[in-house]
Amino acid sequence: MKMPKLLMILGVVGTFALGAQSASAKDTLKVGMDPLWEPFSFQTPGGELAGFDFEISNALCKAMDVTCDIQAVAGDGQIAALQSGQIDVIINTTAMTKERLEKFTMVGPYIRPTFRLMVSANSSIDGSEASLKGKTLGIEKSASAIVKYSGDTFAKFMTVQPYDQISGAILDLNAGRVDAVFSDENQLVYGYAKKQPDVYKMVGRSINDPKYWGQGQGFMLRKDEGDWAARLKAALDTIVKNGEYDKISQKWFGRNILNN
Repeated sequence: MKMPKLLMILGVVGTFALGAQSASAKDTLKVGMDPLWEPFSFQTPGGELAGFDFEISNALCKAMDVTCDIQAVAGDGQIAALQSGQIDVIINTTAMTKERLEKFTMVGPYIRPTFRLMVSANSSIDGSEASLKGKTLGIEKSASAIVKYSGDTFAKFMTVQPYDQISGAILDLNAGRVDAVFSDENQLVYGYAKKQPDVYKMVGRSINDPKYWGQGQGFMLRKDEGDWAARLKAALDTIVKNGEYDKISQKWFGRNILNN
């Protein structure tokens, strides 16, 4: 007669224990970023993710007191990963354009970027239309704002060749199959021109046209993802105010790329 009562008591205690464990467990934010987008996100020789976006994501999660699940997701697969729920947010230099703001919830900006041409160090291209005419330009096809801008400008006088990753365009620049690449200036300067000045150089002017790049670059979430959006906005404000953002930006770029 006493056994059922004991089992019932144990069951109640177990329920309370599970409830306490659930209440104390941290929320998890699933972040997606391209593993071939140095210096923003890339894999080390040991296969670990690193970069500016990686460190910013961890700083945001720390400010929100949540667990960061940061996943390597190729640029052309990020939207599908977001829509399917594989990730909660893309933190990977995504332009806050009018079109994206209509389809997604975006938080930011966390970067105010510029875009520029890079060529081989011995190239005669100076960024002018005359020097680019008839040449071939490499761009990343998943960077929709770059694709649109290139189509409206460069495509009028040169061939625009899209690649799955910007690294593919760089490889073809090295091989002479393209004459220039056009991408995020922070990425090109840090990842290539500054590291190998005898191989690459930046040419032409820095470009940041709000028609194409909107308000800057932000965090992209599914439409009406209000809870994470509000928490990310508060966390971004926190790391900007407490100096953590500047510390990370200075480490990677030697300047503040939000207030540049």
